[in-house]
Amino acid sequence: MNLTIWIDVAIGLSVIFLGTSLFVTIINEYVAQALDLRGKALRTALVRLIDDDTMVTALSRSPALRPFFDSKAKTGTLPSYVEPQILARLLIGGLRASATDSDPLESVTASIRTLPDSSLRSQLLALTATAGSSMDELIKVTSNWADQSLTVLGESYKRNLRAISFFIGLGVAVAFNIDTLFLTEHLYRNKESRDATVALALKITEKTDTEVFDACLTLPMDTRKADPRCAELLRLVDHIKEQSESAGKLPIGWKDAPFKWTNIPGWLLTALALSLGAPFWFDLLNKIVNVRHGIAKPETRKEVGKSET
Repeated sequence: MNLTIWIDVAIGLSVIFLGTSLFVTIINEYVAQALDLRGKALRTALVRLIDDDTMVTALSRSPALRPFFDSKAKTGTLPSYVEPQILARLLIGGLRASATDSDPLESVTASIRTLPDSSLRSQLLALTATAGSSMDELIKVTSNWADQSLTVLGESYKRNLRAISFFIGLGVAVAFNIDTLFLTEHLYRNKESRDATVALALKITEKTDTEVFDACLTLPMDTRKADPRCAELLRLVDHIKEQSESAGKLPIGWKDAPFKWTNIPGWLLTALALSLGAPFWFDLLNKIVNVRHGIAKPETRKEVGKSET
């Protein structure tokens, strides 16, 4: 068994899954925007976090938070992000008895003790105990708590998005006939396709580091298209969709490819792979490319040694 060939096959599959999962990400963004999934998930998380009616009423007076806490507020698409520090300032500010009190921290602590029993009350009392004697420190620790809590509560949104990604990925796999089993066999047997996908992978990993990749994923769609840093990733999506020579003329699509029942397991594997997300495949691609470099170097030195003898 030639280990280098299998590593190149793994690189080829990773490139295909990376490009296709980026395409799925784009579709996901349209779906999430159309259904307002992120905003609704954030509202659910905030309602679970602020489980005290008094504080809900206080926070609903803020224009930034009213859409989340005031059920009567008329709003279109919900905001998809809340700045934790702003939430902390509004939360602590709503607990102060007066803006002119001599000991604001003690005033806030006393107000917290008067709140009905709730998880919010318990958490705020614990935060005041770690804040020392500084209001700024209390706001800081409250902001950190809100940020971490919303991140944990937001995991349900990520799980829902992964489920959506699976079904979108399955639709893409069928629409473009991306059969993982057939692609694996093709890459193993076809050196030209294998070399082309490896060359494409090397180009992507050389020109796109993790920081740039993460930045491109967080950018809005229109901004991403205009950002030159994201050019290689967007080109990869086009290569996969168009089955270009740069992607090794992969056997993707329905041209001269009649339906076979054996396609179904391959499509399901593709959908599962795409549900892992583009960050997973970008990270894995970099790791496999590094392994390939590590294997190639000793072979190169060996060949040089032979030529000198």
